[in-house]
Amino acid sequence: MALFSRRKKSVDQPDVETEASAADAIPQTDGEPEAPAESVPTVGISVQAFRGVGAEAGPEVSAPVESGSDADGAVDEGIQVPRPASGAPVIAEEQMGGPRLPLAPALPPEQTHTVDGLVDNVLLRTALAEVEEGASNEQLLGVMRQSLQGHLYLRVHGDAREQMAAGESLSVGIVRDDDRTFMLAYSSGAALQASIQDEEDAASTSAIAQPATLVYQQVVNGGFTGIIIDNSSVPHRVVFPTELLQKALEQGDAEMSVKTLLAAPRDEQTPVRVAEALAKTRSWVAINDGSNGQPVGIAEAHTTDGRRFLQLFSHPLEVVVLGRNDQPMPFEPEQLAKVLSEHDEIAGVLVDIAGPSIAIEREDLSAVMVLAVDLGDD
Repeated sequence: MALFSRRKKSVDQPDVETEASAADAIPQTDGEPEAPAESVPTVGISVQAFRGVGAEAGPEVSAPVESGSDADGAVDEGIQVPRPASGAPVIAEEQMGGPRLPLAPALPPEQTHTVDGLVDNVLLRTALAEVEEGASNEQLLGVMRQSLQGHLYLRVHGDAREQMAAGESLSVGIVRDDDRTFMLAYSSGAALQASIQDEEDAASTSAIAQPATLVYQQVVNGGFTGIIIDNSSVPHRVVFPTELLQKALEQGDAEMSVKTLLAAPRDEQTPVRVAEALAKTRSWVAINDGSNGQPVGIAEAHTTDGRRFLQLFSHPLEVVVLGRNDQPMPFEPEQLAKVLSEHDEIAGVLVDIAGPSIAIEREDLSAVMVLAVDLGDD
């Protein structure tokens, strides 16, 4: 966790000091209300819009994403994997129908600072920049998807370091509206600065940076109505109700290990590290549910030279935002190992095709493949 204490107010550029802390959890909050830039927004996204496993209804997502790929020119082509009675999938080359969507940039963005000393959550900041008043549920789910990796900033009334040293609860910024209480969080230094630049007590404000999933868990555990991200950056703000946060957290691993690796700077060992994460945590596949008249099957991608990559997803939201007629289905590491071991024609896996994404060749998937050996022929 990083602590950032504001020592003086400056509209152009705040004076910021950075201190690293060994704390790995948010202390229990004792927030005081912060006057919002406008009236408290209504919760503009329904929990029913989150298409999770077992959900009866889901959104019809149609928002396109930007082009780009990390699989040597991979083309988004779903092919069917019919399920025989034995339960072992058999790969069959049959292209899924429907329009083909462009892919998002594969590589994560470079780290930037809109305020010196505060590292922006660029993926979340970019997603929020595309949000306008009246944004659809699908667009808001796209923002949530990008918020599940990286960090959020929380405002603290007073000096966060002094409060923590004294063992006190942090007094974080919140908004109260009758019986509704929302925690306030920020995607970037600029959004945080916008929330305090006109306040008389700005000099006594500090901030902490925490993993977004840890902040979301605090909202769930703390009895909040929800969270408002970048409240002072209207219209580029979102409101997520607590029930939606809880559902998103339940469907991902606690550290969002795969998403975190994909959002981090890359090196030659990144594919191996992602494979190791896939060997330890549940992933998801995209299933054609048969409503378009085609057999139920798992989506794949083809490279321009004809190689086939199984599409994997770190979270069901990654499937939803593609806007295809697919349903997310959980896929345990042992299931992935079984499919790869039984189908040598699969060249590897393509993870989170909406971006940031990565193509992992079969030779870098040894951490997963060894699970098939451990399973034996039972």
